[in-house]
Amino acid sequence: MTAEPIVESGMCFGPYPQGHCFHIEGSQLYRRIAHGVKMAEMIVSPCAAADPPRLWIIEAKSSTPRPETQPGFDDFICEIRDKLTNALTLLIAACLGRHENGRDALPETFKTTDLARADFRLVLVINGHQDAWCVPLQDALSKALHATVKTWRLKPTAVAVISDATARRYGLVDVGSPRGEDRPEPH
Repeated sequence: MTAEPIVESGMCFGPYPQGHCFHIEGSQLYRRIAHGVKMAEMIVSPCAAADPPRLWIIEAKSSTPRPETQPGFDDFICEIRDKLTNALTLLIAACLGRHENGRDALPETFKTTDLARADFRLVLVINGHQDAWCVPLQDALSKALHATVKTWRLKPTAVAVISDATARRYGLVDVGSPRGEDRPEPH
């Protein structure tokens, strides 16, 4: 719930406008359930004026196994699937008040978002990857998240695997400074 950048996998995420990022891994809500529960890094509402509202669930990685590396590749895809699905489920559970003080842990932007209309994106951002390398990962992750996309009635484009360069174009990251030294101060 801070406008400060979040450093994950060598990338600086943000800073985002106050209340537009929920750093799940840094939250008390997640710490209470963390044992045995894999979780994505954060949820970002990249554009307050978007209609329908957009919520991007983001997992960050500094590297990935190659698709031909087995069983490592399949294990990696399953881990990412679990993290993204668990983050989506935790957000909905918190909004529904299923966790003690869970709703209070969320930024106001998330509490007031019309979740029935929200455009959810399940996004894996990989530092240092070329866009072409993301294609087989995108295919595998889309297949692994097929049931989640169907049961939550998400758009077919809900799953995305992007490089840090693409994430930068979307305004999600600035990898020029892993610790944020040369980034402007948040306003």
